Amino acid sequence: MVFLMAIFAGCSTYPTIDSYLSFNIVRLVGFSAPNRVTINQDTNLIAVGKIDTLKDYDTAGTAAYLLRTSEIRRCYLHSNTEGFTLDKLVYARVLIGTDTVAFDSIPQFASDPFELTVSKKDITKLMQDTSFKATLQCKFRTAPASPTIITCGMTVVHTAVSKAVSP
Repeated sequence: MVFLMAIFAGCSTYPTIDSYLSFNIVRLVGFSAPNRVTINQDTNLIAVGKIDTLKDYDTAGTAAYLLRTSEIRRCYLHSNTEGFTLDKLVYARVLIGTDTVAFDSIPQFASDPFELTVSKKDITKLMQDTSFKATLQCKFRTAPASPTIITCGMTVVHTAVSKAVSP
């Protein structure tokens, strides 16, 4: 009797469970800060992040439309301009679209790169396109001596359905 139950259980007509996979991609966005910023005032620096959906997602065995979750797990700022240090910022807040994905106050003598606290907000819809709007909201303690590039590095962790099992 137990043998027959095992055979019938193995012949179930229930649909298979989707096979999910996880992978991460590092995205870099460069924010341009002019040397004429107003100090001690909130400033928005806007940049466009690019996504090569074919290369990035194909390599992982999935596609943009198969993404189920996408969230920033690591976010850091780095100054690309000699003479400009990140401690010239009072705080930094990074947004993808309108969602805050990372933030922190920046202490004097902050390290470079400087790690921000991440919110782990789900940004899947924004990662399914070929680009995304990124904003660095910050306040400058002192203005840069020359135009400056602040790079934001983000490790995006994705969960997706494998192309091999998608309908």
